[in-house]
Amino acid sequence: MQSENLSERKAERYEEIIRAAFDVFIEKGFHQTKMEEIARKAGVGKGTLYEYFPGKKELFCGMVKQCMTWYFESIKKSIELGENFRQKIENMMDVHIKYAVYAKKLTNLMFHDFTYISRDLHMWIIQSQKKIVRLVENVLQQGKDEGILRQVDVHLAAVMFLTSWRIFFAESICNDGEDAESLEKIKEKALDILFHGIALNI
Repeated sequence: MQSENLSERKAERYEEIIRAAFDVFIEKGFHQTKMEEIARKAGVGKGTLYEYFPGKKELFCGMVKQCMTWYFESIKKSIELGENFRQKIENMMDVHIKYAVYAKKLTNLMFHDFTYISRDLHMWIIQSQKKIVRLVENVLQQGKDEGILRQVDVHLAAVMFLTSWRIFFAESICNDGEDAESLEKIKEKALDILFHGIALNI
């Protein structure tokens, strides 16, 4: 029991460090951030911080990895909570909206400090993206099985679905005016295109 409590506390502290790192890196960027600032923000000693991460680069990469893990788990959970095909699609899009500002800040940071992402992490990101594609493929396959979707290539459709949102977020990085309300309107328009297409009867 005691070992379980210690493991839980260690996991909680890890998340506290990651959240603190995110806040400080976003505010100051990689170069200007100091490990002691992150330790202070997380409420831990500098020595404790180094028990989790040997250096700033490792902490930066760990932060990126954890943020993407949270995103993936949120997508997965949103699908599990959907009672039918349409609800699962809407739930996934709601997750995108929830993480919009969060993702914007992280993506902006990665654009500026991409050189500090290791090759191993870069490959991990690619594999994580493939896992998300497979999640969406499964949902679209359900739509086909239920006769809601045409007999389309679910892999291609999944990639198009996700790519459209990634492009939107890339554009939103340059647009500080996007808020939850405008993103909700965009979601409704995207759902309309998804379910009714873009072409007139031809």
